[in-house]
Amino acid sequence: MAWPDRVEIDAAGDVALTAEQAAGLLGCALEDFLADLRAGRVFSVVERGEGADAGRLRLTLQRRATRRQILVAAQDGRVLRIT
Repeated sequence: MAWPDRVEIDAAGDVALTAEQAAGLLGCALEDFLADLRAGRVFSVVERGEGADAGRLRLTLQRRATRRQILVAAQDGRVLRIT
């Protein structure tokens, strides 16, 4: 799966990914992702930028030893960087 170039921003202003997007970003099969999600082995944090980073959101996804960070433009959900 190709990494997304845009993500949904929900009504609360948080990044909303589908399970398919999250599994793809973490490099695992959807079934494995869902099993780990149910078992509490998937974590996510959304941080809102301040100062020079205002208008950006950083989403950190972690499953077991794999971690991805996605930098997103808060106004339109455009993905700026994935590391």
